[in-house]
Amino acid sequence: MHKVVEQHLKDFKSRFGVAFDRDKSFEAFLSYCVLRIYSADNVQADTLTYDGDDPGIDGILFFVDDVYVSSIDEMKDVFKKSRRDVDVIIAMTQAKTSESWDKKEINAFQSAILDFLSDSPHYPHASYIAEKKELFDEIIKNVGKIRGGKPQIHCFFGTTARKTTAREITAAFRTLKRTVDDTGFFSDVVVVPVDRDHIIEMWDNADGPVEANLTVFASAPFPKTPGVEESYVVTARAKDFVRNVLSDKNDNLQKRIFEQNVRDYIGADAEVNAEILETLSHADKQKRFGMLNNGITIVSPDVRVQGNEFYLRNFQIVNGCQTSHLLFESRKELSEDVTVMLKVIETSEPAVVDEIVRSTNRQTKVQDDQFLATLDCMRSIEKFFNARGADEEHRLYFERRKNQFWNEDSTPAEIRVFDIKSIARCTGAMFFDKPDLASRYPNRLTGELSNMVFRSENVEDIHYTAAYASYRLQLLFSNQKIDSKYRQLKWHILMSIKYYVAGDGLPQPTSNKIRSVCAQIDKFMSGNDDETLARIQGICALYDPMDGADRDKLKVHSFIQEAKKKAVSAYIARRKEEESSAKSAKKKKI
Repeated sequence: MHKVVEQHLKDFKSRFGVAFDRDKSFEAFLSYCVLRIYSADNVQADTLTYDGDDPGIDGILFFVDDVYVSSIDEMKDVFKKSRRDVDVIIAMTQAKTSESWDKKEINAFQSAILDFLSDSPHYPHASYIAEKKELFDEIIKNVGKIRGGKPQIHCFFGTTARKTTAREITAAFRTLKRTVDDTGFFSDVVVVPVDRDHIIEMWDNADGPVEANLTVFASAPFPKTPGVEESYVVTARAKDFVRNVLSDKNDNLQKRIFEQNVRDYIGADAEVNAEILETLSHADKQKRFGMLNNGITIVSPDVRVQGNEFYLRNFQIVNGCQTSHLLFESRKELSEDVTVMLKVIETSEPAVVDEIVRSTNRQTKVQDDQFLATLDCMRSIEKFFNARGADEEHRLYFERRKNQFWNEDSTPAEIRVFDIKSIARCTGAMFFDKPDLASRYPNRLTGELSNMVFRSENVEDIHYTAAYASYRLQLLFSNQKIDSKYRQLKWHILMSIKYYVAGDGLPQPTSNKIRSVCAQIDKFMSGNDDETLARIQGICALYDPMDGADRDKLKVHSFIQEAKKKAVSAYIARRKEEESSAKSAKKKKI
């Protein structure tokens, strides 16, 4: 492996707590970099690769309208609830650490993809591949709801070699593209040879700072306002806005600049968007676009102005998501006369950002749960995390807003960062006995979870304790102290830990008495000794006799109740053992 790539791989492993061997870590590294091209969703990096039979595909990623979908329940839910055609992209990866290109390995990747797409595959498939095949089959069942009538597929073959123009290698990639295209499953087939410079660039772009330089026609400052460093109303050429603000280095739309926007892109077919698109499609109407459109609001902690040049760093588009997407989709038709109005606001105050998000979206019908990040409940949880993590061992980060902890000098390890969705899953699994919801919808915050977890009456301790237990459990998985076969049971294990430590008949999450339970769990999960590890391994082993715990069984209420019963029984046995030991020790003293 090339030394520079190896160093980036070490950084990746450190940041995400990945403890695989070099080859397996590189597989996860490439898949993570690919995922970041299409989605800003948070993921656990070690879930992007797998153990078991490897047919020649290292990673399979599914994206529906910029959202990463990794479970069959999520995929079914997407198509069930969608009221319009969606964009679907399937990304497949194969990663090789060698510093040379190998035609045979490219051919093996091609063969594995074709076998995956076949109705009668011949290669052995690990459970990971089998589950991805279910997602693919669900997509094919719903092609009538996919824009263009078919999904797209993007195939990434990565090495640490230099870029090559060798005829046999380029021919192998052309053959890969042609044979996958010949299956007829896809509207577009993209094959990406990833050399060492390319993967370094992908990693740099994955989570680094977002920067933009924009030349404007004119700008006017707003008066000074408390909490706002400076702010402007700006008129810019739409083409420049698309090229310099919306697009990344590879001319792809930067998905992560919309993380703080309360509305996802609803597609060109929506009534309001169809009107915007109609304006952009006519040369005469284009010229009036800047006057007809309400404009776009950009918030940034770092805005620098020199004449008609604006520099923005780590900025977010908090209003104007629809307009931005439509401008990007129409970029080839935009004339030099099309203008766009922008509000550019420099502030680092979370409360001010919240106020801007709320006020700039008042004119649109936005569901209450889309304002989740601005609720007082979220701020309370954030403050509790900051206060609770006084020492480094217990330091966790509640990411109320995307990338709020990103800093070039001291970015925290990703394994210690929990966003709103992660907290909902951890807390829902541990304190509300809903591990089934957490496992079925790994990348989406369901209304059922959010409504029960983020009640203002709930004691803040439960969120930290659930996150801390999840963090410690993830460390044990990453360091291979717990068998990876239990990974799919992580959310059920969190629930079992609670019952093993504190027993049954626990206080409600709204009661102050739950704090003592949280303290017990924190103390238990903090243990670094062999006895604690053995106890946690024992909790995992409670699931061994449960007839294999396949994915469908994890959803069944009776399975959850059986898991609870076993954990409570283990608690009773542990308490009896401790009482017996205490009596023996007392007798010895006498």
